[in-house]
Amino acid sequence: MTTTGSVPDDLPTPLRILAQARADVLERAQVDARLVIASRDLEDDTARLRQLREAFARERRDVERLGQVTPTRLWSSLRGRREEDLARESDEADAASAALEECAADVERQREELARLRGRSAALADAETRLELALEVVARGADGLDASHPGAAGAAVRELAARREVREVEEAHAAGKAAHAALVGAYGVVQSADAWSGWDTFGGGGMLSSAIKHDRLDKARAKLQLASEALERFTSELDDLHLPGVKLARFDGLTRGVDILFDNIFTDLAVRSEVKRCRADVEDAIGRVEDVLSSLEERHRALTGQA
Repeated sequence: MTTTGSVPDDLPTPLRILAQARADVLERAQVDARLVIASRDLEDDTARLRQLREAFARERRDVERLGQVTPTRLWSSLRGRREEDLARESDEADAASAALEECAADVERQREELARLRGRSAALADAETRLELALEVVARGADGLDASHPGAAGAAVRELAARREVREVEEAHAAGKAAHAALVGAYGVVQSADAWSGWDTFGGGGMLSSAIKHDRLDKARAKLQLASEALERFTSELDDLHLPGVKLARFDGLTRGVDILFDNIFTDLAVRSEVKRCRADVEDAIGRVEDVLSSLEERHRALTGQA
């Protein structure tokens, strides 16, 4: 048996294409992992290169000060150590220059390696798509695979379904993380509105504190609208997995004009009650989103076989 890379060449064409697609997906994951490390190393060495350039510039200035008529040279001459100081500073400058040159070469090599890895990653960008297409071909039993390789089609069907489910779970998880961030942002503004509502109600606030309170409420409504939209996107992704979504109750509160123009304990209490209800609703939504995210993570681990 001869092989082309890691793929046996005596396999039926659909299985050979499938094996190559698997190898490409694996390589893409490895390349992307190396890209992360290479990018971090390049960033670290680039920072080190800047430091070495500064160190070399300082050493060179020290040598120049001893070679010119400067207070440094005069003081060194008076001590009778000018030649010794000059030799020491020159050695230090040479060492700094060598370290700078070596680091610059390392940085250049890392840039070339990073460019190579990025190019390879781009070349493998469609590996996942090609793998799914190959699985679809095998799942249909093309080229009489049912006879020559019984069970191949059934295995491809199961793998294809699992891969698509993994993708749906990942998309739902990403939408859930975005919704969670939006809810947390909204909660912070609602907390501020709650604090001002308490002051306006019980702290002797007047029209000014009522206006500030409603400014916070306006900001809270805007944040809650963003959170509601994020939750709708999350719910849409959960629908694909046949899971219940998470909704946020509407928060209208009272109108600004009513509370300011007819400022009294009854309108203040009504607004405060609405803010309290809203805060509880947001807290509840955050908790439910966190629960769903945890279940999605467990499902992803089960599908991918991760510990």
